[in-house]
Amino acid sequence: MYYIVDGYNVINSDDMFAARTLEGRRDKLVEFIKANRPHGNARNKIAVVFDYNCQSSESSGGYSKTNSGEVEIIYSQGRLSADDVIADIAENHPRPYEITVITNDKGIRRRIATLGVKLENVETFLSRSLKDKIPVTVRAAKKETTKKSDDKSGFDENEIMRELSAKWLKK
Repeated sequence: MYYIVDGYNVINSDDMFAARTLEGRRDKLVEFIKANRPHGNARNKIAVVFDYNCQSSESSGGYSKTNSGEVEIIYSQGRLSADDVIADIAENHPRPYEITVITNDKGIRRRIATLGVKLENVETFLSRSLKDKIPVTVRAAKKETTKKSDDKSGFDENEIMRELSAKWLKK
């Protein structure tokens, strides 16, 4: 599986990527991916695509690539946007059905939807990595401390929240 992350779309969607500089925000996203592995195991390839960077290490078809460990970082160059790069990769991949693009950008989603790629929204991508990291012992401890609410319905609010979270966060 090949995951392509719309970098600025992700870092602009959540305060966890806040930093003083744009470079700091990009670094936080790359570190988040390395630490949380929201793309699954090491066999899955992941690339983060950002708009224009003036430093070019290895040019390829109007964009440059660098690596930060297992994360490939791609910068658009010249007149290409990050959306153009994502579409180009998807259009030229021999098996586009093995690609998952992470973005909330409706324009790129419409542009590549007919190629057979999978589309995943940013919230699902981020929450999958976070919920999968909660240790089983912590989950069990939370379940044991759950108490019935004092409302007249007799429903357990925490149980309802768990059920809703499971339903909405399920892939």
